[in-house]
Amino acid sequence: CRALADFAGCQVISVDYPLAPEHPFPAAPLACYRVLNYLHEHADWYQTTPAGFVLAGDSAGGGLVLTTAYLDRVVFATNWVEKLVLKYPDVPGAQIEDTSAGIEFKEFGERMRAFFKSFSSDTLAWGSYFGTVGSLEHPLIAVINAPGIERLPKTLVISGEFDPLRLSNEKLVDRLRQTGVAVTHLRYNGVTHGFVDQVGYAPQAEDALKEAAKFIKE
Repeated sequence: CRALADFAGCQVISVDYPLAPEHPFPAAPLACYRVLNYLHEHADWYQTTPAGFVLAGDSAGGGLVLTTAYLDRVVFATNWVEKLVLKYPDVPGAQIEDTSAGIEFKEFGERMRAFFKSFSSDTLAWGSYFGTVGSLEHPLIAVINAPGIERLPKTLVISGEFDPLRLSNEKLVDRLRQTGVAVTHLRYNGVTHGFVDQVGYAPQAEDALKEAAKFIKE
């Protein structure tokens, strides 16, 4: 967050959203939207504008960004969000039958293949978060399949070559483009899930943050 604020020259507000299993869905996305509403209503105090927000998040946070934007643009039509930065977001409903298909594993071989499979079939995490509401028919769970996503704002998607979520990220990019959303996709090679956390160590992480900053300032 500090690096993004420095690179983009903007205010960054990090949301401490409620976590499962104590607070299952839809607690987290509704909390994020309430924060957005609060920032809109208190724009003068924060010395910012009441609209034109950029939402950014990685992994589960990227999924929450997508859902919060859907609440803003489609469900409540408040239209406070101007752009999205999705770093290897969780994309339920992307309908990836084999998460290893089309991935070049190189020297990682079967070990990486097993990692992909376990990452995408974590039923404990799924049940803990979604509980009894865990249906891919729910538009706030599977935003990728929800009606009205053509109203989502300009979006930057950042993915990693060896990320178990890479194929679902690519599905999301394709879906957004099909509906007419302006979307940019940057895929970083040689990295797996969570690589942006390695800023200061992995050059791909710093470059990804600088590209996000450039996107924010455009």
